[in-house]
Amino acid sequence: MHYLLTKPHCPLCKEALLLLNQLDLDEPIELGVVDISTDEALQKEYGWLVPVLIDADDNELRWPFDAQKAKEFIES
Repeated sequence: MHYLLTKPHCPLCKEALLLLNQLDLDEPIELGVVDISTDEALQKEYGWLVPVLIDADDNELRWPFDAQKAKEFIES
């Protein structure tokens, strides 16, 4: 499972989600979208960094990323 950390009123978060939904992946993934504004600890850690894509091993892909970087991150 992968998670995309986002927050409300974040144009970059919307752009990242659109990019991820349009990826041509070898296998489909489960993508959870996490609103960091509902969690104080996440706000402190990621407040200025979102959007951030996180994999099951807690590896992070921080914005800016393009489709190629996202695909490589997800399929690695």
